[in-house]
Amino acid sequence: MPRRFSSETRRWIYNFLALRDGEQCAICGEIPTTRNTLDIDHIDGNPRNNEQSNLQLACRGCNVAKENKRRPGVQRERERENPNTRVFKLAIPYGSGSPEMQANACYEIPYRVWLLSYIVDHGFIGKPDAINAGAEFVGCNPTTARKYLDKLVSLAGPCTETKDATGQTVISLKEEK
Repeated sequence: MPRRFSSETRRWIYNFLALRDGEQCAICGEIPTTRNTLDIDHIDGNPRNNEQSNLQLACRGCNVAKENKRRPGVQRERERENPNTRVFKLAIPYGSGSPEMQANACYEIPYRVWLLSYIVDHGFIGKPDAINAGAEFVGCNPTTARKYLDKLVSLAGPCTETKDATGQTVISLKEEK
C-alpha cells in the first residue's frame, strides 16, 4: 500500500491512534512485536477521508484482506477455496461479539481436534506444521493457529513443546503422571 502521509504526519497520526486505541490491530487485536509497524487504515476505505473517527491501526494482513474484500470477485474466490466459510457465516451470529471471538467460534475447536488427532496418530508434529498445516486445514490464518497452539502447550494444555534430535521444535502430548 502506498504511503499517503508524509513521515512526520504519519508519525503524529500513528502516535495519536496508539494512544487513543492502543498499539494493536483494530481488526484482529494482534499486538505488533516492534513499535510503529501497523498500517494506518481508513475504516470507510476512502483514502481522502482523514477524519480521526475514520482512522484506525491495522496489521498488514488485515489491512490487505480488507482491501481485497472491496475488489470484485476476491471474496467469491476466497469462499470457493474454503467451503465452510459460507456455512459458518450462516450459522454464527456475526453481529455479536468481537471479530476474534467470532473467529474462535469457527476455528478453535476444529483446529484442536485436527492437531490432537494428528499427534495421536503420528506421535508428534513439528511446530511450523502445527501452525501452518493446521491453519490451512481449518481455514484460519497462521497467527490465529499460533494462538491456539500456544494455549494447547500452556501449563493447562494437553500438549508440550520439546526439541527433537535435530534441534527442531516438536509438539507432542504431555505424559500422564
